[in-house]
Amino acid sequence: MGAIDIVAKIRDEVKHFSIDKIINDLPKMLKKPCTRLVEEAEKEVFLVGALGVVSGLLPNVIGLYSGKWITPNLYVYVLAGYGGGKGGLDFARKLGEQIHLDKRETAKIQMANYLQEVEAYKKRLKIYNKENSTGEPPTPPTKPPTLMLYIPANNSKSGVYQLLKENEGKGIIFESEGDTLADALKQDYGNFSDTLRKAFHHEYLDLFRRMNDELIEIHHPELSLVLSSTFNQLKILIPSVENGLFSRFLFYELKQNNRFVNVFDDQKKDYQEYFEQAGYSFKQLYNELETSAPVMFWLTDDQKQRFVKLFDEKKAKLIDEVDVTMAGTANRLGIIAFRIMMLFTVLRVYEAGNLTENVHCSDIDFNNAMRIVARLEKHSKTVYEYLHGQPEKKELVISMRRAGASIPDISRALGINRGTVSKWCKNLILNSTGNPSNPI
Repeated sequence: MGAIDIVAKIRDEVKHFSIDKIINDLPKMLKKPCTRLVEEAEKEVFLVGALGVVSGLLPNVIGLYSGKWITPNLYVYVLAGYGGGKGGLDFARKLGEQIHLDKRETAKIQMANYLQEVEAYKKRLKIYNKENSTGEPPTPPTKPPTLMLYIPANNSKSGVYQLLKENEGKGIIFESEGDTLADALKQDYGNFSDTLRKAFHHEYLDLFRRMNDELIEIHHPELSLVLSSTFNQLKILIPSVENGLFSRFLFYELKQNNRFVNVFDDQKKDYQEYFEQAGYSFKQLYNELETSAPVMFWLTDDQKQRFVKLFDEKKAKLIDEVDVTMAGTANRLGIIAFRIMMLFTVLRVYEAGNLTENVHCSDIDFNNAMRIVARLEKHSKTVYEYLHGQPEKKELVISMRRAGASIPDISRALGINRGTVSKWCKNLILNSTGNPSNPI
């Protein structure tokens, strides 16, 4: 089958995929936890959150994208109403819990040793001063870094910079209430949104603290984000689509479940223990990668050709269906898809015992990453319309169309892309006079 035929097959396939198909084709380290969950919404929320978490558990994994070596780090955002059933995110967090606890235990031991060294230093300094020695004074011990995987969102901007610096630029911000991050960081001088935009592309970060006369520099940040909130809380962190932070996230909108879930289901009784154990598997992978040479990820020539063609079509379609501001979203969806392919490939070769310095993407992981991006792209459009104030505009467009205004006239009058106007009006039918009547 030629490359063009395969692209057409993928394009057709993503229109008819299901979450079960996506889960079935996952590497086992993600597939097993997904299938362990009972509710379909739990599975989807868990998988989206797990992509964000696992993207921060793969040190020393790199891939060449647009002439730059990038790592798998992802930004994901789950949107749901209050009490909307985001429990799957808690299980996703468990995948990195053992790594976080191990780092905290190491930091605790280092701090205890440091405090002992401080006491010994004070004694040496006291003797030095008492004897009026002319030699070099004793050297104070260096305070150890605050090691952790999960960087608290309830933090200051300078605090986040400091913790990233002390953890070699790596970390995961995981917060189930997205406005916690926004509220904490907006107190600092400067716009933290700019920091997140730069970190997504591993761009140099720096911050000067006048109080301590200290410059914090992070040369290659590798930050992953997993956030969750309501739509209203989202606007605190991402007030509009224009600032660019919007296009760097994979969004998932959890629909409200009107059915009361069986909270006594026996299939759920071992959830906590199961996901804690799953965390040990990821800890083993993390430890192996952390001490290895860089693992370089590659697509095949055929996959590269398909990738470019698919995203060229996707970009044109997004601009046509929404507007030109979605061009940035299309570009970053490409980076996101590439990073998901990296993530899947490393898990799969590790499971097979074939983790080497060069790993190549399988077609199953290539196609599955494209399915996920296509599925979540629809959620991005929903978020775009919300941030762009589109619900109100949509009502106005439909009212004008019902009043007899043509699509070109509505487009010109409201400054909305003609394709968007057509899409919003597609469920209106014309009556015998040629005017739109009630929606189907």
